[in-house]
Parts: sequence; structure tokens; C-alpha cells
Amino acid sequence: MPSAEKETLRKPDTATVFGEEIVLPSLDDALCNISEVGYFVFPNWLSEKRVSKLRDDLVNEVRPIVELMPPDKTTVRAHNLLGKTRCVDDLVCDPRLLAVVQGMLGPHVQVSVVAMFDLLPGAKAQGLHQDDGLWPIPRPHPPFVANAVIAVDDFTVENGATMLVPESHKWHDRPVQQPPDISPIQVEMSAGSMLIWTGALWHGGGANRSDSSRLAIDINFNLSYLRQQENQFIGIPREQLPKMPERLRRLVGYQHGLNFVGPGMVDLRDPLKMLEEVKFGYNVNDERFPQIG
Repeated sequence: MPSAEKETLRKPDTATVFGEEIVLPSLDDALCNISEVGYFVFPNWLSEKRVSKLRDDLVNEVRPIVELMPPDKTTVRAHNLLGKTRCVDDLVCDPRLLAVVQGMLGPHVQVSVVAMFDLLPGAKAQGLHQDDGLWPIPRPHPPFVANAVIAVDDFTVENGATMLVPESHKWHDRPVQQPPDISPIQVEMSAGSMLIWTGALWHGGGANRSDSSRLAIDINFNLSYLRQQENQFIGIPREQLPKMPERLRRLVGYQHGLNFVGPGMVDLRDPLKMLEEVKFGYNVNDERFPQIG
């Protein structure tokens, strides 16, 4: 069957994620908007109850990187959240989020960064940048990074709502410029909403001119055959892996990058199935090892 005909048979706003059919209202509109202007906002992504619990868990379980706080003590960042708390597991492997990310990048994706950002009053605006700029791949290139920010507090212009430059992901021959040479917009959204954008879009955190903090979770994905920005294999203690859903374990890197001979394999076998089996000098022909493929 021709691929164009297959596409016509797809139900609107549906996707298959790890073998499960997902229905996400506005999925098609989101992917179209991301392609055209670079970003999309999903309002009410999380319930008020889930946001409240997330805020409490982050305060109780996560410690920020203290080196980043002086001298003004307004930059609060905590990286490698999957190695520090289980309170964000469901957010990272949410099939709705994966439906959007795979719609942007294709089926072969992995977690690159999971971080907490809390802008305190007085925090200065972040410089505009591109999330895919860490990999030295000449532009233009296909999208290989998707970034999602979930608001734990309301995002307003006053408290530093994310700055974006619409359509800048298409400016392949133009280096990133900063205000006032460029005029970004700021994306206001209520707590529990999610902003997602493509990695080439110019963006940055705004300045917090309010008298309250602005807390958010950042979940960054890239193609599963690229190196992750955060080293998930070192950052997540091995003893934590059994506590994570299988889908999340695969997303942090315990999966084939393309197929059974592609990046990530162990002796042509599923890396997640080999995780506890490999010992120095092991014999892969032992019957206890999984089969090839």
C-alpha cells in the first residue's frame, strides 16, 4: 500500500507509542504549528492536583546546583532529575508527550535532559539560543531535538515567561541574535500547561520582575542515535532502574537506536534484557542470554 494511502487511514489526533494507540486532542494542530512557527502550547496538560503534588515533591526531594546561585542567588537549577527523584517519571514517559515528540522527530527518540528551573525575583533574562546547537551538525538539517516545559507556576511576562522567536527555526543561514536586534514574544500560560518547541527555535527564559518565583520542569528529547546532553547511564543509579517503568528505562537509553544491529545494542541483543546478565568474560552463547534481535 502506498505510504500516502496509509496516511489517509490514520485516525486524526492519534499516534502509536510503544505499541499503544494514543488519542491526543489537538495533536495534529500541534505538529502543524510546530512545523510552521516552531512551538505549541497545550493548556491544562496536568491537573491542579498533579501540579500541587509535583511542587511539593520537588521542594522535598530535589536540591539545586548551588554553584549556579551566587552572586545574585536568583538562578535555581537542578539537573539529572531522574537520578534524584521518582516524582517526574510519569511526566517524562507520558504517552501523550511521546506522541508529540515522535511526531516531531520520528520513532527513534530518547531522553536527553530532565531538569528543574526556578526563576527567583530579580533573575535576569537568559540569552536566546537553540537547543540543537550543542551538536556540530551543519544547518539545514532535519529536526533532532524537541524540548518541553511544564509550568508548575503560572508563566507571566512579569515573572519571566519563556521568550520565543516564531519561525526562527527556519533561519538556517542566520546566527542567533539577541534583543534589541530581535524582538521575541513571551509565552504566558497557567500552571499545569505545557509549552513544546523544536530544537532549532531561538528561545530563552525571561527576566523575573515580579515578587514571586516561577517554577518549571524541562524535558528535552533527542534522536536515540545521538549522544544525550545529560549522561543518563552515569546519572541514574543502576538500583533505581527497576523502580522505573520499562518505557522510561528505554527512553533514557536502554534501547536499540535504530534496529538490533544499530547504536545501543549489546552483542546484537536488546540492551535492557542484557542489563543484569553481562559479567566480565561472559559467554553470549549461554542459553540464559536472550536471542539475537
